[in-house]
Amino acid sequence: MFEFRHRTINLSVYLLLSVGSIYSSCVLYAAASGVDFYSKGESPFGISSSDWVVKFWNWDFSIPIDPLTNVVPTLKEDGCLIHRDNSMVMLPDTALGGIWNQNCTISRNEGIMIPIWTGECSQGEKDCLGKPFKELSKVARAYDLGKVKGLVKVDNIPVATLDALDYKTNVMNNVTEVYTKEFNVTVPDNSHLQVEKYGTFPAAAHGWFAFLKPLQPGNHTVYYQNSVEPTTLSGAGNSNTAQFTYHFKVE
Repeated sequence: MFEFRHRTINLSVYLLLSVGSIYSSCVLYAAASGVDFYSKGESPFGISSSDWVVKFWNWDFSIPIDPLTNVVPTLKEDGCLIHRDNSMVMLPDTALGGIWNQNCTISRNEGIMIPIWTGECSQGEKDCLGKPFKELSKVARAYDLGKVKGLVKVDNIPVATLDALDYKTNVMNNVTEVYTKEFNVTVPDNSHLQVEKYGTFPAAAHGWFAFLKPLQPGNHTVYYQNSVEPTTLSGAGNSNTAQFTYHFKVE
């Protein structure tokens, strides 16, 4: 059994509203509302979903932490924490936890990458020191064990859902599960993610993401949440709650 590795700092703990009924009876209105997603077989902007996850993790590691306050200074209420890369807007990892409202201006030509729950392991980290790719990938997947639920709304309409239990994914609507190939990840010494070594290392990642196609011009709200509860396989430490609301002005 793998012991859950905390991938970020502990922020204030918030309770999520129950979403059980959403997972069992949610009717997705994506097509009717003009919202569309890239499927697993597509390559948004000419880049595979696996390679997008590689880009996501390198960005995530680059996000700094304030060593004096132990907070992520770039994540502020009513701020705009995003990352732009080749016409894709990436939203922050749910492992940051908490309830956040952000306000951003983006282009009508930009897609939006939404992480629901994701794990990574590199040869610079305790559980993966010197391990080959197969073992890196195995540990990355093990970090995502647990009772995992996710929800994405656009303009208050549910458009994507996830319900997974350990190695079994029960519901995956407009969500893509990704196992990456081996890649190099660079970890700066001020990263908000807690690792044993800093530098550039071979790595592997796993996770569930929603890849939203560009939105129509105007004002839109993109909301995503997750809840992770421990199981016997995951170990007691694997838990998380997060709610992010992004108010986008799309030009």
